[in-house]
Amino acid sequence: MRRTKQSFLIALFVMCGLLWAQTKPPIVLERADSLRSTEENGVRKQVLNGHVWITRDSLSVTCDNAVYYPDSGLVIFRNNVEFKDPKRTLLADEVIYNEFTEEVFASNHVRVYQGDSLSTSSRTARYKERLKSGFLYDDVKIRQESRHLQLTGDLGFIDQEQNFGWVTADPVLTERDSLLRVITEIHGDTISYDHALKVARATGHVTVNRDSLVSSGKRLVYHKDLGYAEMLGDPRAVRNQDVVTGDTLRLFFKSEQLDHVEILGHALGTSPADSGAPEPLNRMEGKKMTLWVDSVGVKEVLVEGTAIATYYVRDKGQPRGMNVTSGDQLHVFFENRRMSRIRVEGGTEGDYTPQKLLTRASESKKL
Repeated sequence: MRRTKQSFLIALFVMCGLLWAQTKPPIVLERADSLRSTEENGVRKQVLNGHVWITRDSLSVTCDNAVYYPDSGLVIFRNNVEFKDPKRTLLADEVIYNEFTEEVFASNHVRVYQGDSLSTSSRTARYKERLKSGFLYDDVKIRQESRHLQLTGDLGFIDQEQNFGWVTADPVLTERDSLLRVITEIHGDTISYDHALKVARATGHVTVNRDSLVSSGKRLVYHKDLGYAEMLGDPRAVRNQDVVTGDTLRLFFKSEQLDHVEILGHALGTSPADSGAPEPLNRMEGKKMTLWVDSVGVKEVLVEGTAIATYYVRDKGQPRGMNVTSGDQLHVFFENRRMSRIRVEGGTEGDYTPQKLLTRASESKKL
């Protein structure tokens, strides 16, 4: 009785499979200059040559040559292949299509276009469900043309339905301005871009090059339309000889230019007191620091929360001593990349040490 029941279930499963296969739309040959049917070692195939055009419901494929294996459901399209559905188009030198699983394997100069959404190119690509999502291999490029963004690397993934992609293995995200000049370059271990949210994310060994500022950390979120980026994981930013560190680093852009930088938590900024000399260093530290910048360098800095500024006084290029100023807020202004004045608010304290005392202390340390 049990064996009879099992046999019935197996038969029912097979019948359902056959009915499902029969309900799938067939492959239709619309055109070919020549058609030749052959059989080798029990394997049937149809060889098509010249102006080949094959359709299947909304799918349309054209190429120069094709081979169809009806038993396995494989179709190999070669030379000038255009694989097209209503939403997107794939171009390649060769495409292998499985009519049963609808998987696509494309090779040699593979490109996929989808209107104003993300377009891709790679040497090879493997897609599931026709062209909905797939993996990209070797010389990978994911582009968003209208926003002048390009993500490159050696291995990638694209979800054409969700307009989302990521790249790993030496990935680089570049952004260009309206004149197509590169204004942002992001490196990391893995970089992704979400076209719907207009957000790029990078993880691993992340670096950002923007307007002569080099930022580094472990995690980056870049909101393209908001002109805002946030770096986490021991973030650090360097511009010329100025260095800032903290728990969180935020970059704000305005009219395609870097406008200001925020450092949150254990904010520390250093710069050489004398240009070209590594020591001594002017220091600013507090709980939060905001730096406004221009094409030359830092214009002004606002330090908040137990703010301390340590800077070395110069007069006609000669050292005159060291000043330590602290308060609830320090507003520091710069001219020609040199500190010009400080405005202190709340609990003001100052401590000036003449140069001769600094020299004595330095000589004592050497002894």
